[in-house]
Amino acid sequence: MDGYHGNYKYKIIEKIGEGGFGFVEKIELFNIDGHRCGEYARKSLSDLDPELRAEFRRRFAREVSYQASCVHTHVANIYLCDLKSDLPWFIMDLAAGDLQKDIEKGTLTTSQKIDVLLMVADGLIYLHSMGYLHRDIKPSNILRFKDGIYKVSDFGLVKNLDKSSESEVITKIATAMGTAKYMAPEISIAGDYSKRTDIFALGVLLEDLEMLENPGVHKVYMKSTARRPPDRYAEVQEMRNELVAAISGEPK
Repeated sequence: MDGYHGNYKYKIIEKIGEGGFGFVEKIELFNIDGHRCGEYARKSLSDLDPELRAEFRRRFAREVSYQASCVHTHVANIYLCDLKSDLPWFIMDLAAGDLQKDIEKGTLTTSQKIDVLLMVADGLIYLHSMGYLHRDIKPSNILRFKDGIYKVSDFGLVKNLDKSSESEVITKIATAMGTAKYMAPEISIAGDYSKRTDIFALGVLLEDLEMLENPGVHKVYMKSTARRPPDRYAEVQEMRNELVAAISGEPK
């Protein structure tokens, strides 16, 4: 076995992804009696430069804490973690794919696109109700699991609205690491994040999914991605309601 944690042990199968500050491996998970629980994903913090290590260990711990506190059908959840390891890690469900790859394949039906948008909206509504901003909504961070269930994932840039003390450093990281296409203008101008910046990114997904031919959906897109924050929806639920109204008459 490659590792143990509490009443579980795991075997690393292969590396399946890597980013600037972490990597993901496919693992087999077993209980202490050797019973195979199944295949899962283990995300670990990379071995960073000493000058960066302390801050990114804190950031990783925040990521785990926030994601583990979320229990929702459309938010990827965490089962096990070890934050004291030399390379901290956590274990979550193994995804079958992600929205970015599904978009690139071009096989999503109109009905599936609608379902995806509503699932992501529901996940984001839940995150906001918990007092969290995701700050990195984009197709590659929306994972597809069995039965076509999509879940919001990657809490690396999540901000807790109740903790102003974490804002300066984490906001600088978020601004540097965010993807420009999904970043509202006020982020690059002043590093300002709000529910409306998550809504902006959700609006860009409408364009990604090529759903703007529907006039009602196009109207939702324009309001979601308005340059001035006050011109956008204030809440994801409001955007979701208007999106449902826009597509209700469209054949699937």
